[in-house]
Amino acid sequence: MASTPESSMEFSTLSKEKDTATHHIGEESSPELFQNPSEGSQSPPPKSLKFKLSVFFLCLISVVAAMDAVIVAACLAAIAESLKSTSIQSFWIGTSFLLAQTITIPIYGTTSEIFGRKWVIITGITLFLLGSILCGSAKTVNWLISARVVQGVGSGGIVQLVQVILSDITTMEERAKYIAMSMAAWAVGTNIGVPIGGAIGTHTSWRWIFWINIPFSVVSIAGLIYSLNLQRDVSSLAKKLARIDYLGLSVFISACTIFLVGITSGGISAPWSSAQILAPTIIGLALFGVFIFIEWKVAKEPMMPLRIFNDRTAIAGYSTSFLQGLVVWCYIYYLIVFFLGAKQLSLLSSALSTMSAGAFIAPSAIIASLTIKRTKRFLPILIAGWILLALGMYANTTMHPSASKALIFAPRCIAAVGSGLLMPTPLFAVQVKQLEGDIGIATSTQIFARSLGTAFGVAIGGVVFQNRWGQLITSYVKEGVVSKELVLGSNEAELGYGIVRQMPEQLQSVYKGLYADSLCMVWWVMLGICGVGLLGAAVGRNEVLRGMAHGNRGFDNGKAIGDEEM
Repeated sequence: MASTPESSMEFSTLSKEKDTATHHIGEESSPELFQNPSEGSQSPPPKSLKFKLSVFFLCLISVVAAMDAVIVAACLAAIAESLKSTSIQSFWIGTSFLLAQTITIPIYGTTSEIFGRKWVIITGITLFLLGSILCGSAKTVNWLISARVVQGVGSGGIVQLVQVILSDITTMEERAKYIAMSMAAWAVGTNIGVPIGGAIGTHTSWRWIFWINIPFSVVSIAGLIYSLNLQRDVSSLAKKLARIDYLGLSVFISACTIFLVGITSGGISAPWSSAQILAPTIIGLALFGVFIFIEWKVAKEPMMPLRIFNDRTAIAGYSTSFLQGLVVWCYIYYLIVFFLGAKQLSLLSSALSTMSAGAFIAPSAIIASLTIKRTKRFLPILIAGWILLALGMYANTTMHPSASKALIFAPRCIAAVGSGLLMPTPLFAVQVKQLEGDIGIATSTQIFARSLGTAFGVAIGGVVFQNRWGQLITSYVKEGVVSKELVLGSNEAELGYGIVRQMPEQLQSVYKGLYADSLCMVWWVMLGICGVGLLGAAVGRNEVLRGMAHGNRGFDNGKAIGDEEM
């Protein structure tokens, strides 16, 4: 399809040259992403083989990245035994990956806006591949932690850019179908990661949980180099470098690193009330305030322009992403603790029990996306997802050590369906009122919000679990139910299930109940957060999804963005 330079001037800087009224994104007058119904009803052109291959390889690497995010938890005991790691070092094997991934998500967003999506995502996959090789070859625990950072930096690019690229190369009307594919791929990886890790940890070397990534990463890199042809920016390197928001980027990285180290270390390396935890948390929050000021008043081309928050429907999408990440990650993290501690199942059995209901997530996400594609509405799905997730959290409060399999399975099914409905939906709430040039950065911010929520989920769950455990164990000691010599402290409880197995049978029963009762408080808190999420979703408008516009890096049809268009 032929195009003129004027028709290809859809780039992020274009939004700065629009009339001021266009930036009032929350107004009833729709920006250029919206078109009239006759335009929105036009059929998109047929997809080429390279387009279809690009979608396939993006989904393939999504499965691998999702699997890697959870697979280590299943082998942590084997890794700790092999490398002689302490409990704190074992904690950082998992947390270092999560921190690196979360911090780099917005960085990939801003760099891909300037340097293009293709080579930035390939860089991310390459770093993930390098990190996997280094992890599988690790001789010491410090080596492994450092390699996990490299792996997390690469994973941040995968997590961030898959959805951004899919948003770039599809129209608003057809986007739901392709987002459903990526969400299904992610759900598959998450569900198979823990049992595969458990099987590897039980039957072979833990190093295979990292080496298994290598062939899939190599195939994905080669496949995307061949098939992913996006519109090119042929402007000079000097102009590209000049567009980087160096001050904002530096402050943002500092804020994220300091803040996340604080909230993820609380209760692990030091008590929550200690200066070691409070200081980085407070400093990180203050730096976030500085970052907002820089983006508002200082940066010429902000990495996170505040106009992407100007619409209440977008805010509903961002808040849902954050809170869903918080609730679901906390739920997954502590559900396996229930099976290990309250049910005293083996690691592999606990992993399989955690996964069994998770099989409902992918179908629910697909159904949500296809329903949105058909109805062109997303708000009912958003609200239904929060209601079901809340019901799942409420049902979790009934789980106890002697509960039947059916009683334990039902809450997981309800929560999984609710989580599946919420996986793709916030993306549409965020994108629906954005300017075409802002779709990429808005999508990056939405993904960052979800990733940040996961860090909060583990932190908040840990605070609630440990505080409740401490209260109960103190009362048990006072009542003579547990002797002081056999007390399992709150800071040991999450990984103390192995110690409980070695205790007398009567005391095992006490600790099983202690696990269930402590986790019950976690479920109640998550139920309250689901209520907040439901209220936040209700703030949004039930917008109609229509329009043939892509993001600013559409699939290549001969157009290139050059200096004259900047």
